[in-house]
Amino acid sequence: MKLTTYLNFNGSCEAAFNFYAEALEGEITAVNRFEGGPMPVPAGMEQKIMHMALQFGENELMGSDDIAATEPPPNSHLMLSFVEVFVMDRIFNNLSAGGTVTMALQDTFWGARFGTITDKFGIRWMFSCDLN
Repeated sequence: MKLTTYLNFNGSCEAAFNFYAEALEGEITAVNRFEGGPMPVPAGMEQKIMHMALQFGENELMGSDDIAATEPPPNSHLMLSFVEVFVMDRIFNNLSAGGTVTMALQDTFWGARFGTITDKFGIRWMFSCDLN
């Protein structure tokens, strides 16, 4: 079994995924727009994203534009776990560009370096690297 995260945006999916591809040092593997699809499309949504996929390392992130989406769910974070602190520091800095650092990276009492951000698209991220 594999869990894949699927994010919904209110019109900013393409911009978000282009940002994530660069920040996470990954590659966009699929882009499907509403135009040309089998279902009726509301005016103005033709060039919006019906489905997009991003591969980074062994991870996959998927998303779409959803005209009903207003904001990310307030009870969720995407958790990134790292083996090397310097890689985590780099990705943390990349993803926090234009967003808000809600907890700066710091060594914790549980033996990990940990921090959190809300990116410029409103998605909340957690970062952790075991120091043991």
